Amino acid sequence: MKKFLNISLLTFVALASLSLGSCSNEMDDIFDEDAVIRLENARTEYFDILTRDGGKWKLEYFSNTGEPGYTYILSFKKDGMVTMSGHNKWINYIKNNSLNASAFGSEDSMWELILDNSLVLSFNTYNKYFHLFASPDKVPTGGAGGDGIANTEGYGHEGDYEFNIMKYSGDTIYLTGKKYNLPMVMTRLSTSIDDETYLNEVNVMNKTLFSGTIPYVFIILPNGQRWIAESASSCNMRLYREGDDKISSSEYHNTIITHDGMAFMNPVTLDGYTIQWFKKQADGTLLCVEDNQTLIVADALENNLFNSKDALKWKCDFDVTKSTDMSGRFLDLVKEINQQLPSVPGEKSGSKLKEAVITYNSDLSTFVLNMKVRRSASVSPEAHFYFTPTTVSTSQVKFNFAGSNDYANRLLQNSTKVAEFIEFIGSNNFNLSSVSMLAPVAITMAQDGHAENYLVWNLQ
Repeated sequence: MKKFLNISLLTFVALASLSLGSCSNEMDDIFDEDAVIRLENARTEYFDILTRDGGKWKLEYFSNTGEPGYTYILSFKKDGMVTMSGHNKWINYIKNNSLNASAFGSEDSMWELILDNSLVLSFNTYNKYFHLFASPDKVPTGGAGGDGIANTEGYGHEGDYEFNIMKYSGDTIYLTGKKYNLPMVMTRLSTSIDDETYLNEVNVMNKTLFSGTIPYVFIILPNGQRWIAESASSCNMRLYREGDDKISSSEYHNTIITHDGMAFMNPVTLDGYTIQWFKKQADGTLLCVEDNQTLIVADALENNLFNSKDALKWKCDFDVTKSTDMSGRFLDLVKEINQQLPSVPGEKSGSKLKEAVITYNSDLSTFVLNMKVRRSASVSPEAHFYFTPTTVSTSQVKFNFAGSNDYANRLLQNSTKVAEFIEFIGSNNFNLSSVSMLAPVAITMAQDGHAENYLVWNLQ
């Protein structure tokens, strides 16, 4: 059975005992003494909880409702010392005066458990890598001048450095900031974990879990209802139900990227389902820990690759000497096109395919496969082949070509291999896949039934 210790109940007992005005002073003293003893016992017990088994904990820290959460590793020692380690852009600013990267930092300071109406975990000596969030100094925006945001003068990040201990369950301690009342969670870690290695892995997760170039992802509830989550990579998600007006119905929720996935600062209730913690799956999606059903995923692959509303741009490198973006029949065709290009009227002896780009032309209301030919270092004419994508089945698409620009027409008329390339794409179904269904910034388009014939499209 999980151990559960609720400090708020102790606080209630203490306050209740003080409110018994109709009792005698002797009875009040008895109840007051009992409440104090209970809190002292709780302090002793929590001191043991925090320092036992090596005393190492992961803290999911939030400074305010507009910023992402930050992961810290705390190692509590019985002599009142604590090692506080983090990896974020604010630590990099302290070290390198720049917010363009994230850096690891670790420093020792002091900690104690104090009684202040309830049991409080206090980090009572300054730790430059942690107390930066509680500093009233204006928040820097980066650069050598250290310029700050004017309206944060005297407030800073508005973060806490003292925390009310709410409850302990298993190897998890639930806290709230003493001043700003934001929820925090501490989870015990093995002492075998190296702080810097672990936090480097969190930093990688921060950079790769979501993509800023993917405009939104979906939260798919167990009933099939989808909610759109915009700005997921900023960790301040804008949520609204698919089909609703986003201006009037949006909710904003800040999140933290964890070592294993993502969590909302507070539980979020959508259509009656309450969600908070998500774990990354093998395919890159996020699965809700609470119900094991709610999923966070990017749109279907074909809708990311071919999305008229967002006009995403995808590129495939056609450099046959180094590109890994093509294989099988596609690679052979590109090589054969390069052999024919110099004999096409208007081309030069060094003409060869440079790349292909897929995008949406809003003026023509059509998708475009744009094949670029490199004639020299500075000249790359573009052959536009217009098409409409058709979804054949889940993550399977077909190109339906209809028209081209003048340059593309000239290539089709004078290069049998260019014509064969376009015919090959137009006459086959292609399966789309990605290493991450949450941030599909690279999509493999493989011929159905012949996976060795593929192109890789990279989001620009």
